[in-house]
Amino acid sequence: MRLLLVLVFCILERVYSDCEIFSGGDGPPTHATGEMRIPKDHTDEWVAPYACPEFADKPSCCGAWSNDAAFENFQKIKTAFGNQGGGCDICAANIMRFFCYYACSPDQSDWLKFWKYDQIEAWNDTSGKLVTMDVARVNMTFNAQQACDLFQSCSKISFLTQISAGGSALGFFTFLFDRGVVESWTKVDVKVVNQGGLQFVTPPYKCNQTFPEGRDEFGYEIPGTCPCNFCQDSCEPLTYVTYGSVSDGFSSGRVILAYLFAVLLTIGVTFLRSFRKQRTEHAPRRNSGQRNLIESSTTR
Repeated sequence: MRLLLVLVFCILERVYSDCEIFSGGDGPPTHATGEMRIPKDHTDEWVAPYACPEFADKPSCCGAWSNDAAFENFQKIKTAFGNQGGGCDICAANIMRFFCYYACSPDQSDWLKFWKYDQIEAWNDTSGKLVTMDVARVNMTFNAQQACDLFQSCSKISFLTQISAGGSALGFFTFLFDRGVVESWTKVDVKVVNQGGLQFVTPPYKCNQTFPEGRDEFGYEIPGTCPCNFCQDSCEPLTYVTYGSVSDGFSSGRVILAYLFAVLLTIGVTFLRSFRKQRTEHAPRRNSGQRNLIESSTTR
């Protein structure tokens, strides 16, 4: 009997997901209320490959439209945050994993709550102006430690350092969701919490990790390593050179001998100069006396 219950549970777990919203692409997402569950049987409708390989063979809340939209937007994320755009591929992979969990996780309703349908103004990148649109407003909680880890993997990316929202994890995620309002028809209010919230099965990758196969264990592409200027942890540690003190190599005995030699040399030079001076002063007197004697003899 126990074995039968386990098998039934596994079958249900494989077929159904606990979703809070479901996006169809033709308007605000549907609120998945009550007993509604979204089965994972949309593969025949999907145009793009699996955008979220971590959920490819599992029950999830992703439909065909969600997958195709994610696949297209992930190319933009790679360009803006990955190595090809002068950034860090691990940062880009972490962001893609984040959005995959947001859209596909079968535990979505644990940390995402539908609030209401609303009408707001949002910036449309295509038209370059504000547009008024209907959206679903949802509240999302994200685990604080993982939010911080993900943000740290991206904190030095040029794209992020140029925007005011890039100074904190909460500002970063708010910015990401706000940029996607028009395409997703969803306004997400993010809150970072110490307990619970959205959490990856494995923590976000650190920017100095390497993936020799060009992808992680789930199948997310991470083709390059992150350079030092976009990842502090990838930088070689500084080498500190220790110089000796001013007294290193100092020999007091040699210095004293050198000093005594200098003193003796000075005394010797002074004595020699004095002696030569005295000889010079007495020499003319002797010559003068000899001339007087010669002159006296001649006169006689």
